Amino acid sequence: MGLRSQLEKNIKSKRINIFLMFILLAILFSLLTKLSKDYTHTFRMDIESINVPEDKIIVSDSLQKLDITLTTYGFKLIRYQFARPKLEIDFDQLDQSGNYFVWTRDRNFSRIVEQFDPNVRIEAINPDTLLFHFDNNTVKSVPVILNKDIEFASGYDVIGKINVIPDSVRVIGPGILVDSINSVETVDFSLKAVNSNIETVVQLDKLTNPQLRLSHQDVQIQAEVMKFTEGSVMVPVIVKNLPDDLELSIYPKNVEVIYYASLDAFKSIVPNSFIVECDYTETVDSELSFLIPKIITKPENVKEARLSTKRIEFILQ
Repeated sequence: MGLRSQLEKNIKSKRINIFLMFILLAILFSLLTKLSKDYTHTFRMDIESINVPEDKIIVSDSLQKLDITLTTYGFKLIRYQFARPKLEIDFDQLDQSGNYFVWTRDRNFSRIVEQFDPNVRIEAINPDTLLFHFDNNTVKSVPVILNKDIEFASGYDVIGKINVIPDSVRVIGPGILVDSINSVETVDFSLKAVNSNIETVVQLDKLTNPQLRLSHQDVQIQAEVMKFTEGSVMVPVIVKNLPDDLELSIYPKNVEVIYYASLDAFKSIVPNSFIVECDYTETVDSELSFLIPKIITKPENVKEARLSTKRIEFILQ
């Protein structure tokens, strides 16, 4: 008796499952049939502004809305419910009237049509004109200051300078605020034991006032790093501004120039690479009894140069 009852129960359960399956199939078929039909619905388009001139700011309370009425089959409409159509407005292409940018439906209709499939019919676009109220911005170019903490590995250094690209950026905003900005700094940039070229991107420090914006959010940092060494050459001393009726003897006649240069540049450096001068007028004006030697010229590939002698003795003849 128990076995018969269990069999009847299983058969009944299978019948219920089959019945439910047919109901689900019927609902699905009905839904597919309805979604295959054409429907008309109005959507509010998202507006994306591009190419707004730097010296203009769109006043927030002038941001417009655009409604578009579409006719297409249900599947398409469901897609637009989840991903609303977007209108990209290129401000370079808009006319200006007073303090307004003017967008018109007739002039931009073809661009809207391009966003939709051929089987989507546009019934209406409202309003037919959008007005974007703008105010004038001040644009000012300011230098970029690199906040750096760079330590080179022993015997290594940078050739030339560390390049910041771009070395200046534009600050954009109300004139009274822009005028107070004279430079823009990077975030802290730190490197240790550097022994190869530097090439990286560093973020600019954000401006505290939300009414101000920058033309760039980051800058490139580039520097050529090579192994350096120290060398020295003996260079003759030249005395300038000596009156024609005076002659003098100097000692020493040659001074040692100690320089710091890359290994690549080291072999090309000769005494004639430097010019060391003493200004006789400076000695007279300062009432000194000696001449002061100075390095007037050094090669571009020499990072540092100094004299081992700080004074030149002289005797008038």
